[in-house]
Amino acid sequence: FGAAPSSVDAATQWLSSLNGTQIRLSPMRDRLTAKFFSAPAGCFSSRGLPLRPPAGVHLVTRSDAGAETSDGDPSPRARRKSSGYGVGEQKAAYQIPASLAATNPATLQMVWGPGTFGYSPLGLQAFRATQCPGINPSKVRFDTDHHGRFGGDNFMEGNLDTHMISAFGMNVSTLVSNTNASLSTEEGDGFGLALLDFVTGLANRAVVPHVLSLSLGSLSAYSCDLLCAEAAKTRKVSRGECEAYLQSQRQVCMFKSEAQVARINHGLMALGLRGVSVLGSSGDGGSHWSFGPFRGAGRVPSVLNEVGCAFSFPIFPSPSPYMASVGGTVWEAGDPRRPVAWEGSGGGFSWQFGRPEHQEAAVAAYLSRTAGLPPAASFNASNRAYPDMSAVAVEGTSESAPTVAGIFSLLIDARLNAGLPPLGPLGPRIYEVARAFPGEAFDDVATGNTKTSCATGFPATKGWDPATGWGRPRWPGLLEHFGSDESIRGRAAVRSR
Repeated sequence: FGAAPSSVDAATQWLSSLNGTQIRLSPMRDRLTAKFFSAPAGCFSSRGLPLRPPAGVHLVTRSDAGAETSDGDPSPRARRKSSGYGVGEQKAAYQIPASLAATNPATLQMVWGPGTFGYSPLGLQAFRATQCPGINPSKVRFDTDHHGRFGGDNFMEGNLDTHMISAFGMNVSTLVSNTNASLSTEEGDGFGLALLDFVTGLANRAVVPHVLSLSLGSLSAYSCDLLCAEAAKTRKVSRGECEAYLQSQRQVCMFKSEAQVARINHGLMALGLRGVSVLGSSGDGGSHWSFGPFRGAGRVPSVLNEVGCAFSFPIFPSPSPYMASVGGTVWEAGDPRRPVAWEGSGGGFSWQFGRPEHQEAAVAAYLSRTAGLPPAASFNASNRAYPDMSAVAVEGTSESAPTVAGIFSLLIDARLNAGLPPLGPLGPRIYEVARAFPGEAFDDVATGNTKTSCATGFPATKGWDPATGWGRPRWPGLLEHFGSDESIRGRAAVRSR
């Protein structure tokens, strides 16, 4: 009964291309609903009806002045294209030539997610037509039999990941991977096992990607344990009540234990040893949340919101020492020359992993010179700090991570063409380049804070900070210092004298 999947997919992508958000399919598969906060000029007729719908689509519209999304904020998916954040505008901001595309057939990039994670080939074609004509859909394919399921949260995530990595890593062979389609992996702690199986399995494949982008994650296991331990101390909520509540929340606590997180971290290290550059989203809840404060009335969310603001609660896997963590920016007043930290950009300090040596100088400088830091007991100032860099995140850091991943795929393409090896783990080189050649590979972003709805967070400042890392990409400098080894060799020669 209802419409055929191909018809539903076509109508969904058409609504999305008009900046439709909260697109929902009815249980009878005979009706799609969507909200519109804005649309590109010319998309609506004088009577308010969108022009040229797909065959078989009949329109019923309603105008709600001042309407908002369920969280009280216009959906970021509704803001992007109509607010000047298209792919072309972003590439111009990063000084990336619009037509720049990979030329080496061996260059390989990948996005991954479990559950309903996948992408729509029709949607990619629509995105290509409206945003990035240089995308080569024939270079994008699934690498497992799990192709996701339309309507799931992770399916939308997979679409976004695929669009952005294909747009910024143009003409790079792209794998869309879903290695576990169980629904238990979509929102709860089944995710951790799926990620563990994936990273360990990938490290043992004969061929591994040069770049892997991971947008999904949640609060780390340590963060979830700390949250419930502190909540139980109030005597208003038991630990059992807290743990049960967190598992009822979407993508808040998706790891079983610190031991599981440590095993995933070892898998990420193994990928690095195979030469894979792994990048991940720094999170969408600042330094306190997975996405935002807990909603609803009652004892449990009220207590958890108090505790949530009292401590820093880092996510995982992005703060792994073996990943490059990507935060988020927006443009002040819509001006691409004025990047500021996106208000939800995740950042802070891991509770579980020590700080790698390459971070020491930059993080120590930040901690010593920055006023307005959170209370010292609310975070571990000795541990891995994140993010490492940032990019536009009007759709969250699930947009910025695959964007930067695609950019690094092009850098690796240049390296392969020059007979150089891939980059592998990016952290040491990011910090060396940023210190040695300030302002060349990254535009500093010194405005913003990770506090979100809380009283304290980590302020953005000059140099590295936990709001935007070293800042946003600058293609000419990235190409010079990552696409080639000459500048790094030159520094090594100077040090050896």
